[in-house]
Amino acid sequence: MDYTLFKRKVNDFIGFDLNSYKQKQMYRRLNSLIARLNVKTFADYFNLIKNDPSKLEEFKNFVTINVTEFFRNPEKFDDLIQFVLPELIKNSHNGLKIWSAGCSLGAEAYTLSIIMQENFRFVPYSIIATDIDEEILKKAKLGVYMENEIRNIPKHILNKYFTQNDKGGAIQENVKKNVTFKKNNLLQDIFERDFDLILCRNVVIYFTEETKNILYKKFYDSLKANGILFVGGTENILNSKELGFIVPKPFFYKKAK
Repeated sequence: MDYTLFKRKVNDFIGFDLNSYKQKQMYRRLNSLIARLNVKTFADYFNLIKNDPSKLEEFKNFVTINVTEFFRNPEKFDDLIQFVLPELIKNSHNGLKIWSAGCSLGAEAYTLSIIMQENFRFVPYSIIATDIDEEILKKAKLGVYMENEIRNIPKHILNKYFTQNDKGGAIQENVKKNVTFKKNNLLQDIFERDFDLILCRNVVIYFTEETKNILYKKFYDSLKANGILFVGGTENILNSKELGFIVPKPFFYKKAK
């Protein structure tokens, strides 16, 4: 089995389209993973992930880069709190509809819920958090995190919104109640519409430029007029103007009317 056939079989098996990723990087990373497992061919590796749930989960995590962190790039969340959210709230009549796309273990979605409760507690809001990996979503719904995953959260936030123990902490129900987790394949599924704010941060790092452009266009179509797309700190959208965005702040892309 060559790499081309492996990609097709993976797509048929779990709906992961490896053609949407940068080919040289993905091929190199997969070969490195296979070598670590002492697997000789792509055929052997496909049989392994097909028959061993733990290896399949490892493969999914490897491809989708399940990195999760509360208040990642805090200066950007300061911009969100001070400039972006107040403007969105001013233009909204029924509260905010927010989407955390590629949510991994849910830290970003819960960060947003904490921000809303801490800074805009009289504003209604709903947060949809999506990921392609169902096992990751199960963990995200639990909202339980190890000590190293919550160590950068300010102490007053930890005390107010987490139930802590010697191993870490659990998100309190008042934070979880406005967050809904759903399975979604960003590369294949139809998106909901009328979002005020979409976050897709550190998800597209290995995507091809063509795939990124398709995805950003889908996000644009899913935003309300004047809605905001918030991307990661290394993910400038080079053709943002052509897509219809304006840039009020670095890494925040506003859908023009």
